[in-house]
Amino acid sequence: MATDSEIITIIKTVMKHKGLPDTEVDSSSLLYDGGLGLDSLSVAELSAALEKAFGKDPYTNGQLPQTVGHIYDFYAATE
Repeated sequence: MATDSEIITIIKTVMKHKGLPDTEVDSSSLLYDGGLGLDSLSVAELSAALEKAFGKDPYTNGQLPQTVGHIYDFYAATE
């Protein structure tokens, strides 16, 4: 079961690897431009990290979440 704090930890790790600023991350945080600033390479890293941690991720299931909350919703709906 994916918890919100685990998802945030993974997102913050990806952000650190990308050299993005350590900013507050919550359910309303936008993932891409105008938000956390994830690009295609960091999304690939995020997808792989989520898959490794939880056995599935929204990206490989054909979804493109726009906010952290959309990632939460994906895991809540697939539990």
